[in-house]
Amino acid sequence: MIIATGSVDINEATKLAQQASDSADDLAEKIKNLKTSLDGTIIESTNTPFDDGEEHNDGDMWLVMSGDVATSMYIYSGGSWTLKKWDVTSLAVEYLSALSANLGNVQAGNINGVNISGSTINGGTISIDSGIDKFTMNNDGFEASNLISGYTTDVYGGLITLSKGNTGVISLDTSNGINSKGLSISGHTIACDDSGALYLEKQGGGGSVTDIHAADVYSNGTKLKSALSAKRDVTDYSPDEALSAVMNTDVKKWRYKDSDNSADSQHIGPIIDDVNSIGKKSASIANDMISTDENGNYFLNESNTISILLAALKKSNQRIDELSYRIAQLERKNAQ
Repeated sequence: MIIATGSVDINEATKLAQQASDSADDLAEKIKNLKTSLDGTIIESTNTPFDDGEEHNDGDMWLVMSGDVATSMYIYSGGSWTLKKWDVTSLAVEYLSALSANLGNVQAGNINGVNISGSTINGGTISIDSGIDKFTMNNDGFEASNLISGYTTDVYGGLITLSKGNTGVISLDTSNGINSKGLSISGHTIACDDSGALYLEKQGGGGSVTDIHAADVYSNGTKLKSALSAKRDVTDYSPDEALSAVMNTDVKKWRYKDSDNSADSQHIGPIIDDVNSIGKKSASIANDMISTDENGNYFLNESNTISILLAALKKSNQRIDELSYRIAQLERKNAQ
């Protein structure tokens, strides 16, 4: 609005009137352009931009909708639609309740309060530190530790080590399962919390026991299952055969090759000659005293050996009784 006061010449009045008219026309054009922009250049579609047969101008907007949600936005420029990308500084919200998208490659700084399900993490080192528990994983393996109690679990190259402080508690070699060569107990004790028995079973369990390989074994006793109900194919073993087995078994003194020269390294017993051929054996032993494992290695069957000795002793006592009777008969005869 233009208000003129006082006296004005006609030329000045005409000039002011023209300026007022131009301003009004300019404002009307701007309003018209704004209305056109709002009515015709924002397109909503469930598809990405395609040739819809309409004429588009630079700055037109195309929104791809999924229901009431806009999933992406395109801007028309230079004769084509360009996907609108938002800079991180332009995306600022107080609370993002849900985000569902295929994010592709994501580079991020600190991410707090996140649950990740069904995902794969490749390369580098992953560390999780709650301030109490710490977990670190890389190409060599992983380490988990409790910073308060001092327990640490390391898994490297198939070796699992559980430790407290600098003292290893238990190590398990899982490259070929847990076996006699992969179990290291520096705490010296295996114990059942309920004070019950400790069972070593073959894979699959079912009460089938497994073999134990060890050096010296110290115990308060050995219990061999000997109940008739646990046995089959029971037959008699001849005392004569037992005595023959004992008489044909050599007893030697020897040391193991990997032992020292201490008094405790000296052993006495039968030897299984697995080096020399038949006819050239350096020691003889009854076959019933020998056992073999699945790899064909020979072992002294101590249980059989003791039983053979008992049977041989029984036969020897029988012969002694017979000889004693014959001697007594001869003494009576000579006394007459």
